[in-house]
Amino acid sequence: MINSFRLMPKRSMAAVLLSMTLLLSACGAGGNKNGDGSVVKNPEENKTEVKAEKINFAYMPNMGGAAPIAIGEEKGFFEEAGIKLNAVKFLSGPPEFQAMASGDIDIAYIGPGATFLSAQGQGNIIGLVSLGKSDMVFATKKSGIKEWKDLKGKTVGVPKGTSGEMVLNLGIESAGLKPSDVNIINMDVAGAVTAYVANKVDAVAIWSPYTTEIEKQVGKENMIKLGDNSSFYPEYSFPASWVVSPKFLKEKPELVERFMKAMAKVTDYKINNIDETVKLTAAYTQVPEDSLKQELDSIDWIDNAKMAEVFSDGTAVKWFDNLQKLFVANEKLDKAVPSEQFLSTEPAMKAAKE
Repeated sequence: MINSFRLMPKRSMAAVLLSMTLLLSACGAGGNKNGDGSVVKNPEENKTEVKAEKINFAYMPNMGGAAPIAIGEEKGFFEEAGIKLNAVKFLSGPPEFQAMASGDIDIAYIGPGATFLSAQGQGNIIGLVSLGKSDMVFATKKSGIKEWKDLKGKTVGVPKGTSGEMVLNLGIESAGLKPSDVNIINMDVAGAVTAYVANKVDAVAIWSPYTTEIEKQVGKENMIKLGDNSSFYPEYSFPASWVVSPKFLKEKPELVERFMKAMAKVTDYKINNIDETVKLTAAYTQVPEDSLKQELDSIDWIDNAKMAEVFSDGTAVKWFDNLQKLFVANEKLDKAVPSEQFLSTEPAMKAAKE
């Protein structure tokens, strides 16, 4: 080979060397080219591996709180976002906020009743899940209660600080009564259900799927429904939300944004595949499918486009402003604050655009 090179004219040798250089360059670039001569890049070269990080997430065993976990885990949406979701079950909002304050929970699903804790600065609302009418007040047939005004002097069981209590207080007010006119007893969810079934209280303020559980045990004909969230619409809307610990949001804003991107995919899938969503949620929570299906009648899902709209046009601010008026009237808040103080819409808005 060396001898052959020596026998070549200088001009020919230069041409050979140039050809070899171009060949080696092409091999180094992967050797594949488009029709226009540009190099075809391997898609894997452009992928940035996302380091998986843990999020401690508080959920409730219902369609609003548990369906996103069931879908996100089954379809790999959290894994795609680089999230290891540690899901912890709660039955109401106030204990979730306590867990956030202690650092045990980073992000939580809450109903509208616990929103007053966000207004107090204990959590930032980063996304909307649904508008609901699943909070109901039922009287027992034995109590003789037929309408709101009949609650005067009666005993009502309710988990305080929840949306069930909000509906109860609105009903009491609509009848011209004050909360002090009613014997309101603070109970946990299980205690309220048990007390109602056993006729230990005259009425209960609770939400689905627990309303369905009561119906199974006592029969619909023995339940006197006084009202639900929709009884007070449109003056009041009741949004369920994603809420994040202020400390977590400050320290890990990029991770919060990844969470909302995963939830955007969850939302699309949930709304477009509701039957599968019910099955997955039932398997995850061990709540019967028929109970979850009944719950759907009291939920208006907020899709990604709707969330972006109400965040942008001020509708969401009005919802929370009105809830704060109710919280002040019921002495949950000393005074209302601008709702923009606890609404952190940027992560959701970015996720909606993508």
